[in-house]
Amino acid sequence: MLLDEEKAEKFVTNYKRLRRMFEFLGVHPKKLEYREKFAALTEIYYTYLHRKREFEEIEKYVKKYFPKTLEIIQQTIDIGRIQQLFPTVTLDENYLDKLKQAYPDLNERVYNMIFDLRKFIYVEKSRTPYFETIGERVNKILREIKERKTKVEEAYQKLTQIVTEVGEIQRRREELTDRELSILLPLEKTVGKSPQLTNSIKALINELEKEGMLFQGWSQKTEAIKKVGLKIRAFLRKQKLTFEEREKLFNEIMKNLTQVG
Repeated sequence: MLLDEEKAEKFVTNYKRLRRMFEFLGVHPKKLEYREKFAALTEIYYTYLHRKREFEEIEKYVKKYFPKTLEIIQQTIDIGRIQQLFPTVTLDENYLDKLKQAYPDLNERVYNMIFDLRKFIYVEKSRTPYFETIGERVNKILREIKERKTKVEEAYQKLTQIVTEVGEIQRRREELTDRELSILLPLEKTVGKSPQLTNSIKALINELEKEGMLFQGWSQKTEAIKKVGLKIRAFLRKQKLTFEEREKLFNEIMKNLTQVG
């Protein structure tokens, strides 16, 4: 359920509907008949929330609006056990080591990596759109696992590489702005890394900012987007790229830049 968003969404919707009915029934005798089943579903729901790092936020809501459900939680659900079974692992520089300790089984580790990466990218991509392409790679790995087109060991290696890339991007964000990375990361995939490329992109962004082209809200103005686009095209023409590469990069960079703003 953690990896199938459609099933997860359906389960959460149905559970919330059931929870409202459970509250509405009050002390009705029929309620006792289904108490154990409801408790089991509630445990699944809270396990899911814990894994999504949303437990505390939802718990406050339940305390306020669903006191009967809270009673079930307190009486029948061992939150500590859930935390033990599904320990929270933060996506930081120690992530891979912590993951190995938390999930010795490779299958569990792979699925948790996929979940953690997808969760991270979902949160980040609104302000850092260059994470989207990484998200696409993660989704591809998940599809290949489901379709048995890749072995778990291969998936683990690919995911480890992605985690390393994410970590590197996070470190580079300390030195480079999101605007700079929006141009640099797509270009590096095509022409490779170099200090010269990084410096030239810094200079480009500096020029755009000094000329007042990246003013607040520029990405909502058609004329402003065109002007920035001309500068990006001029910059790309200086790189050793084929026409197809240049067009693809232009579209990706402009998409990134307009989202970053």
